Amino acid sequence: MKRILLSILFFVEALMSFSQQDPQYSLYMFNPLGVNPGYAGSRELLSAVLIHRSQWIGLDGAPETQSFAINTPLKNKNMGVGLQIVSDKIGPKTTQLLKGTYAYRLKLGGGKLAFGLSGGVINYNYNWGKIEYKEQDDAIPTTASNSFMIPSFDFGIYYNTHTFYLGLSTEHLNEAKYNLISVDTTNSTAKKYANSKLTVGKAFILNDNVVLKTSLLVRMSGTSASADLNSGLLFKNKFLFGVSLRRNALILLSEINLSKKLRMGLAYDLDANDVANSSSGSIEFFLGYDVSLFKSKVVSPRYF
Repeated sequence: MKRILLSILFFVEALMSFSQQDPQYSLYMFNPLGVNPGYAGSRELLSAVLIHRSQWIGLDGAPETQSFAINTPLKNKNMGVGLQIVSDKIGPKTTQLLKGTYAYRLKLGGGKLAFGLSGGVINYNYNWGKIEYKEQDDAIPTTASNSFMIPSFDFGIYYNTHTFYLGLSTEHLNEAKYNLISVDTTNSTAKKYANSKLTVGKAFILNDNVVLKTSLLVRMSGTSASADLNSGLLFKNKFLFGVSLRRNALILLSEINLSKKLRMGLAYDLDANDVANSSSGSIEFFLGYDVSLFKSKVVSPRYF
């Protein structure tokens, strides 16, 4: 029975690694550094964003994610740096991510083209005691790892102007292997598969009081792909109300610019899959703060 369990465990981990292995965000457009390392410094300010997401509310063991990202251009404006900290919990597994980002930026046409690289570590923690077994013989072996760490590297290209951006990034370039049963990864079939993200956004200034903001995020892993299509109206550069479409989900979102430095937003996912029958949807909150470190002239308002 334990040999069968080991095989199932390897298969499940490999399957999970090939599918959704990273946290999913509905407010990705307010934390571009989490999508593309080339974004670092492109806001021309020191920009910090804090996000909390509760997915599938009311379902035991449902994912909960907290993310903090901060980035800034350096004084010469040709380089940007950033830092990300993420905690993701689902069932008995908790994952922490810590990575730093560097981007080099070049003037191109009316905007800037950036090349970004991120590197860091992912720490996995498992609480096997949270799992209930119908048969005690099916319990996780005592040799299973409770925690381990793997390295991860990302690369991104990002172009932006005042009202437009386009980016392509790839996460987990090194495709690090891991093994739940032992520290030896030589024969492991579980790994962090590389996946790519394409982002594009455009702000249409309709008049002095109304701006239409649109964006698209395409996630690609192996032969599979998924997309988020977003559109929202920004009123008087202060209030934004919008919707996003994702396969099996409709997302309602809002943003308010409390001041030139402080902003916040909220998203609610209306799921249309089987999970919807057992949960009350998903909710996500973000808080952003911008500071000008070098007292330089900054384009205002900032749409992205």
